[in-house]
Amino acid sequence: MQEQLQLTTLRQLTASVTLARNAAGMEFLVVKRQESEAIISLFGAHVLHYAPAGESPWLWLSKDAILDGSRGIRGGIPLCWPWFGPAPARVGAGKPQHGFARSMHWQLDGINDLQESTLLHMSLHASDESRAIWPHNFTLELDICISNELTLLLNSINTDSTSWCYSGALHTYFESVATEQVHIDGIGAIYADKLQQGKQCEEQAFALTGPVDRVYLHPEHQVLLRTGTTDLLLDNHNADSIVVWNPWHQGAAGMVDFDNEGWKTMICVETAITAADGVEVAPDEQHLLGVTIKRNG
Repeated sequence: MQEQLQLTTLRQLTASVTLARNAAGMEFLVVKRQESEAIISLFGAHVLHYAPAGESPWLWLSKDAILDGSRGIRGGIPLCWPWFGPAPARVGAGKPQHGFARSMHWQLDGINDLQESTLLHMSLHASDESRAIWPHNFTLELDICISNELTLLLNSINTDSTSWCYSGALHTYFESVATEQVHIDGIGAIYADKLQQGKQCEEQAFALTGPVDRVYLHPEHQVLLRTGTTDLLLDNHNADSIVVWNPWHQGAAGMVDFDNEGWKTMICVETAITAADGVEVAPDEQHLLGVTIKRNG
C-alpha cells in the first residue's frame, strides 16, 4: 500500500511508526507491527489502510481517490462530523456534506508503542475556519489502536459556554471479494431507504444485489460482516444506527474519485449517529463514538 500511495519516508517516529509524505505534500503515519500494518493520513485523521500481516487489506481505497488535500478521501475510514450526510436544519444550508472533520488537518499528539498494540492520539480544535462553518468551540480527539484488531474512538468535547448537538459516522469502507459474497448480520430488519426518500422498509436478510443507501435503525451492538475473504465482527460503541452503502455502477460512474470498477469489491458499513436531533453535549461534557473491527472467531 505504501508503494501504491507513492509515499516517501521522512523519519522514524517510534519503533513501529514512520512519518511519510506523498508527491502532493500530504503527510501520513505508517504503522508496521509484527501482526499488522496501517496507514493514517494527518489530513482528516483518516485511516486509509489496515491489514493483518501477510493478509489482504480489510479496508477499501478507491484507485481514483484524490490525495492532495483538496477534498475528503474516498475509501478507508472518513470521519463524518459534526453531522452525517447533508447538513441538518439546525446547522443551515450550504454547508459541506458530512461536516468538516474529514477535510481538515489534524494534530498528532502522541504515539504509544506497546507490546500488544500501537496507540495513536490525534486531535482537532475549533478554529476560525471551523467556526465559519459551525459556530461552536470544541475539541475532537481520536484514539486509533492498532494490533490484531483495529479500534477507533472519537471523543467530542464541548469547550463552549453553551450546549451543542452533533451527529456523525465512522464511514468505514470495507474491501470484499465480490458484491454477491457480502453478507451482514446484526443490523436488524428495519431501515430508512435513502434511495426512496427515507421510506421505512423491512428486510429480514441482507443481500447486496443492487445500489443500497440504507440507515438501519435498530442494530445490535455487534455486527457481523462477511466479505468473502474474512468474517469481521464490528463492536460499535454509542452508535444509534448502522449505515450500509454501495453506489453500484451507476453511482460510481458519477463520482470523479470513485474508480468505475470499485463498486464490485466494496461495501460501506458505518458506525453512525443519524437521529435528527443528534446528541446534545453540554459545556465541559463529552461524548464518545467508537468501533472495534476484529476477526470473528
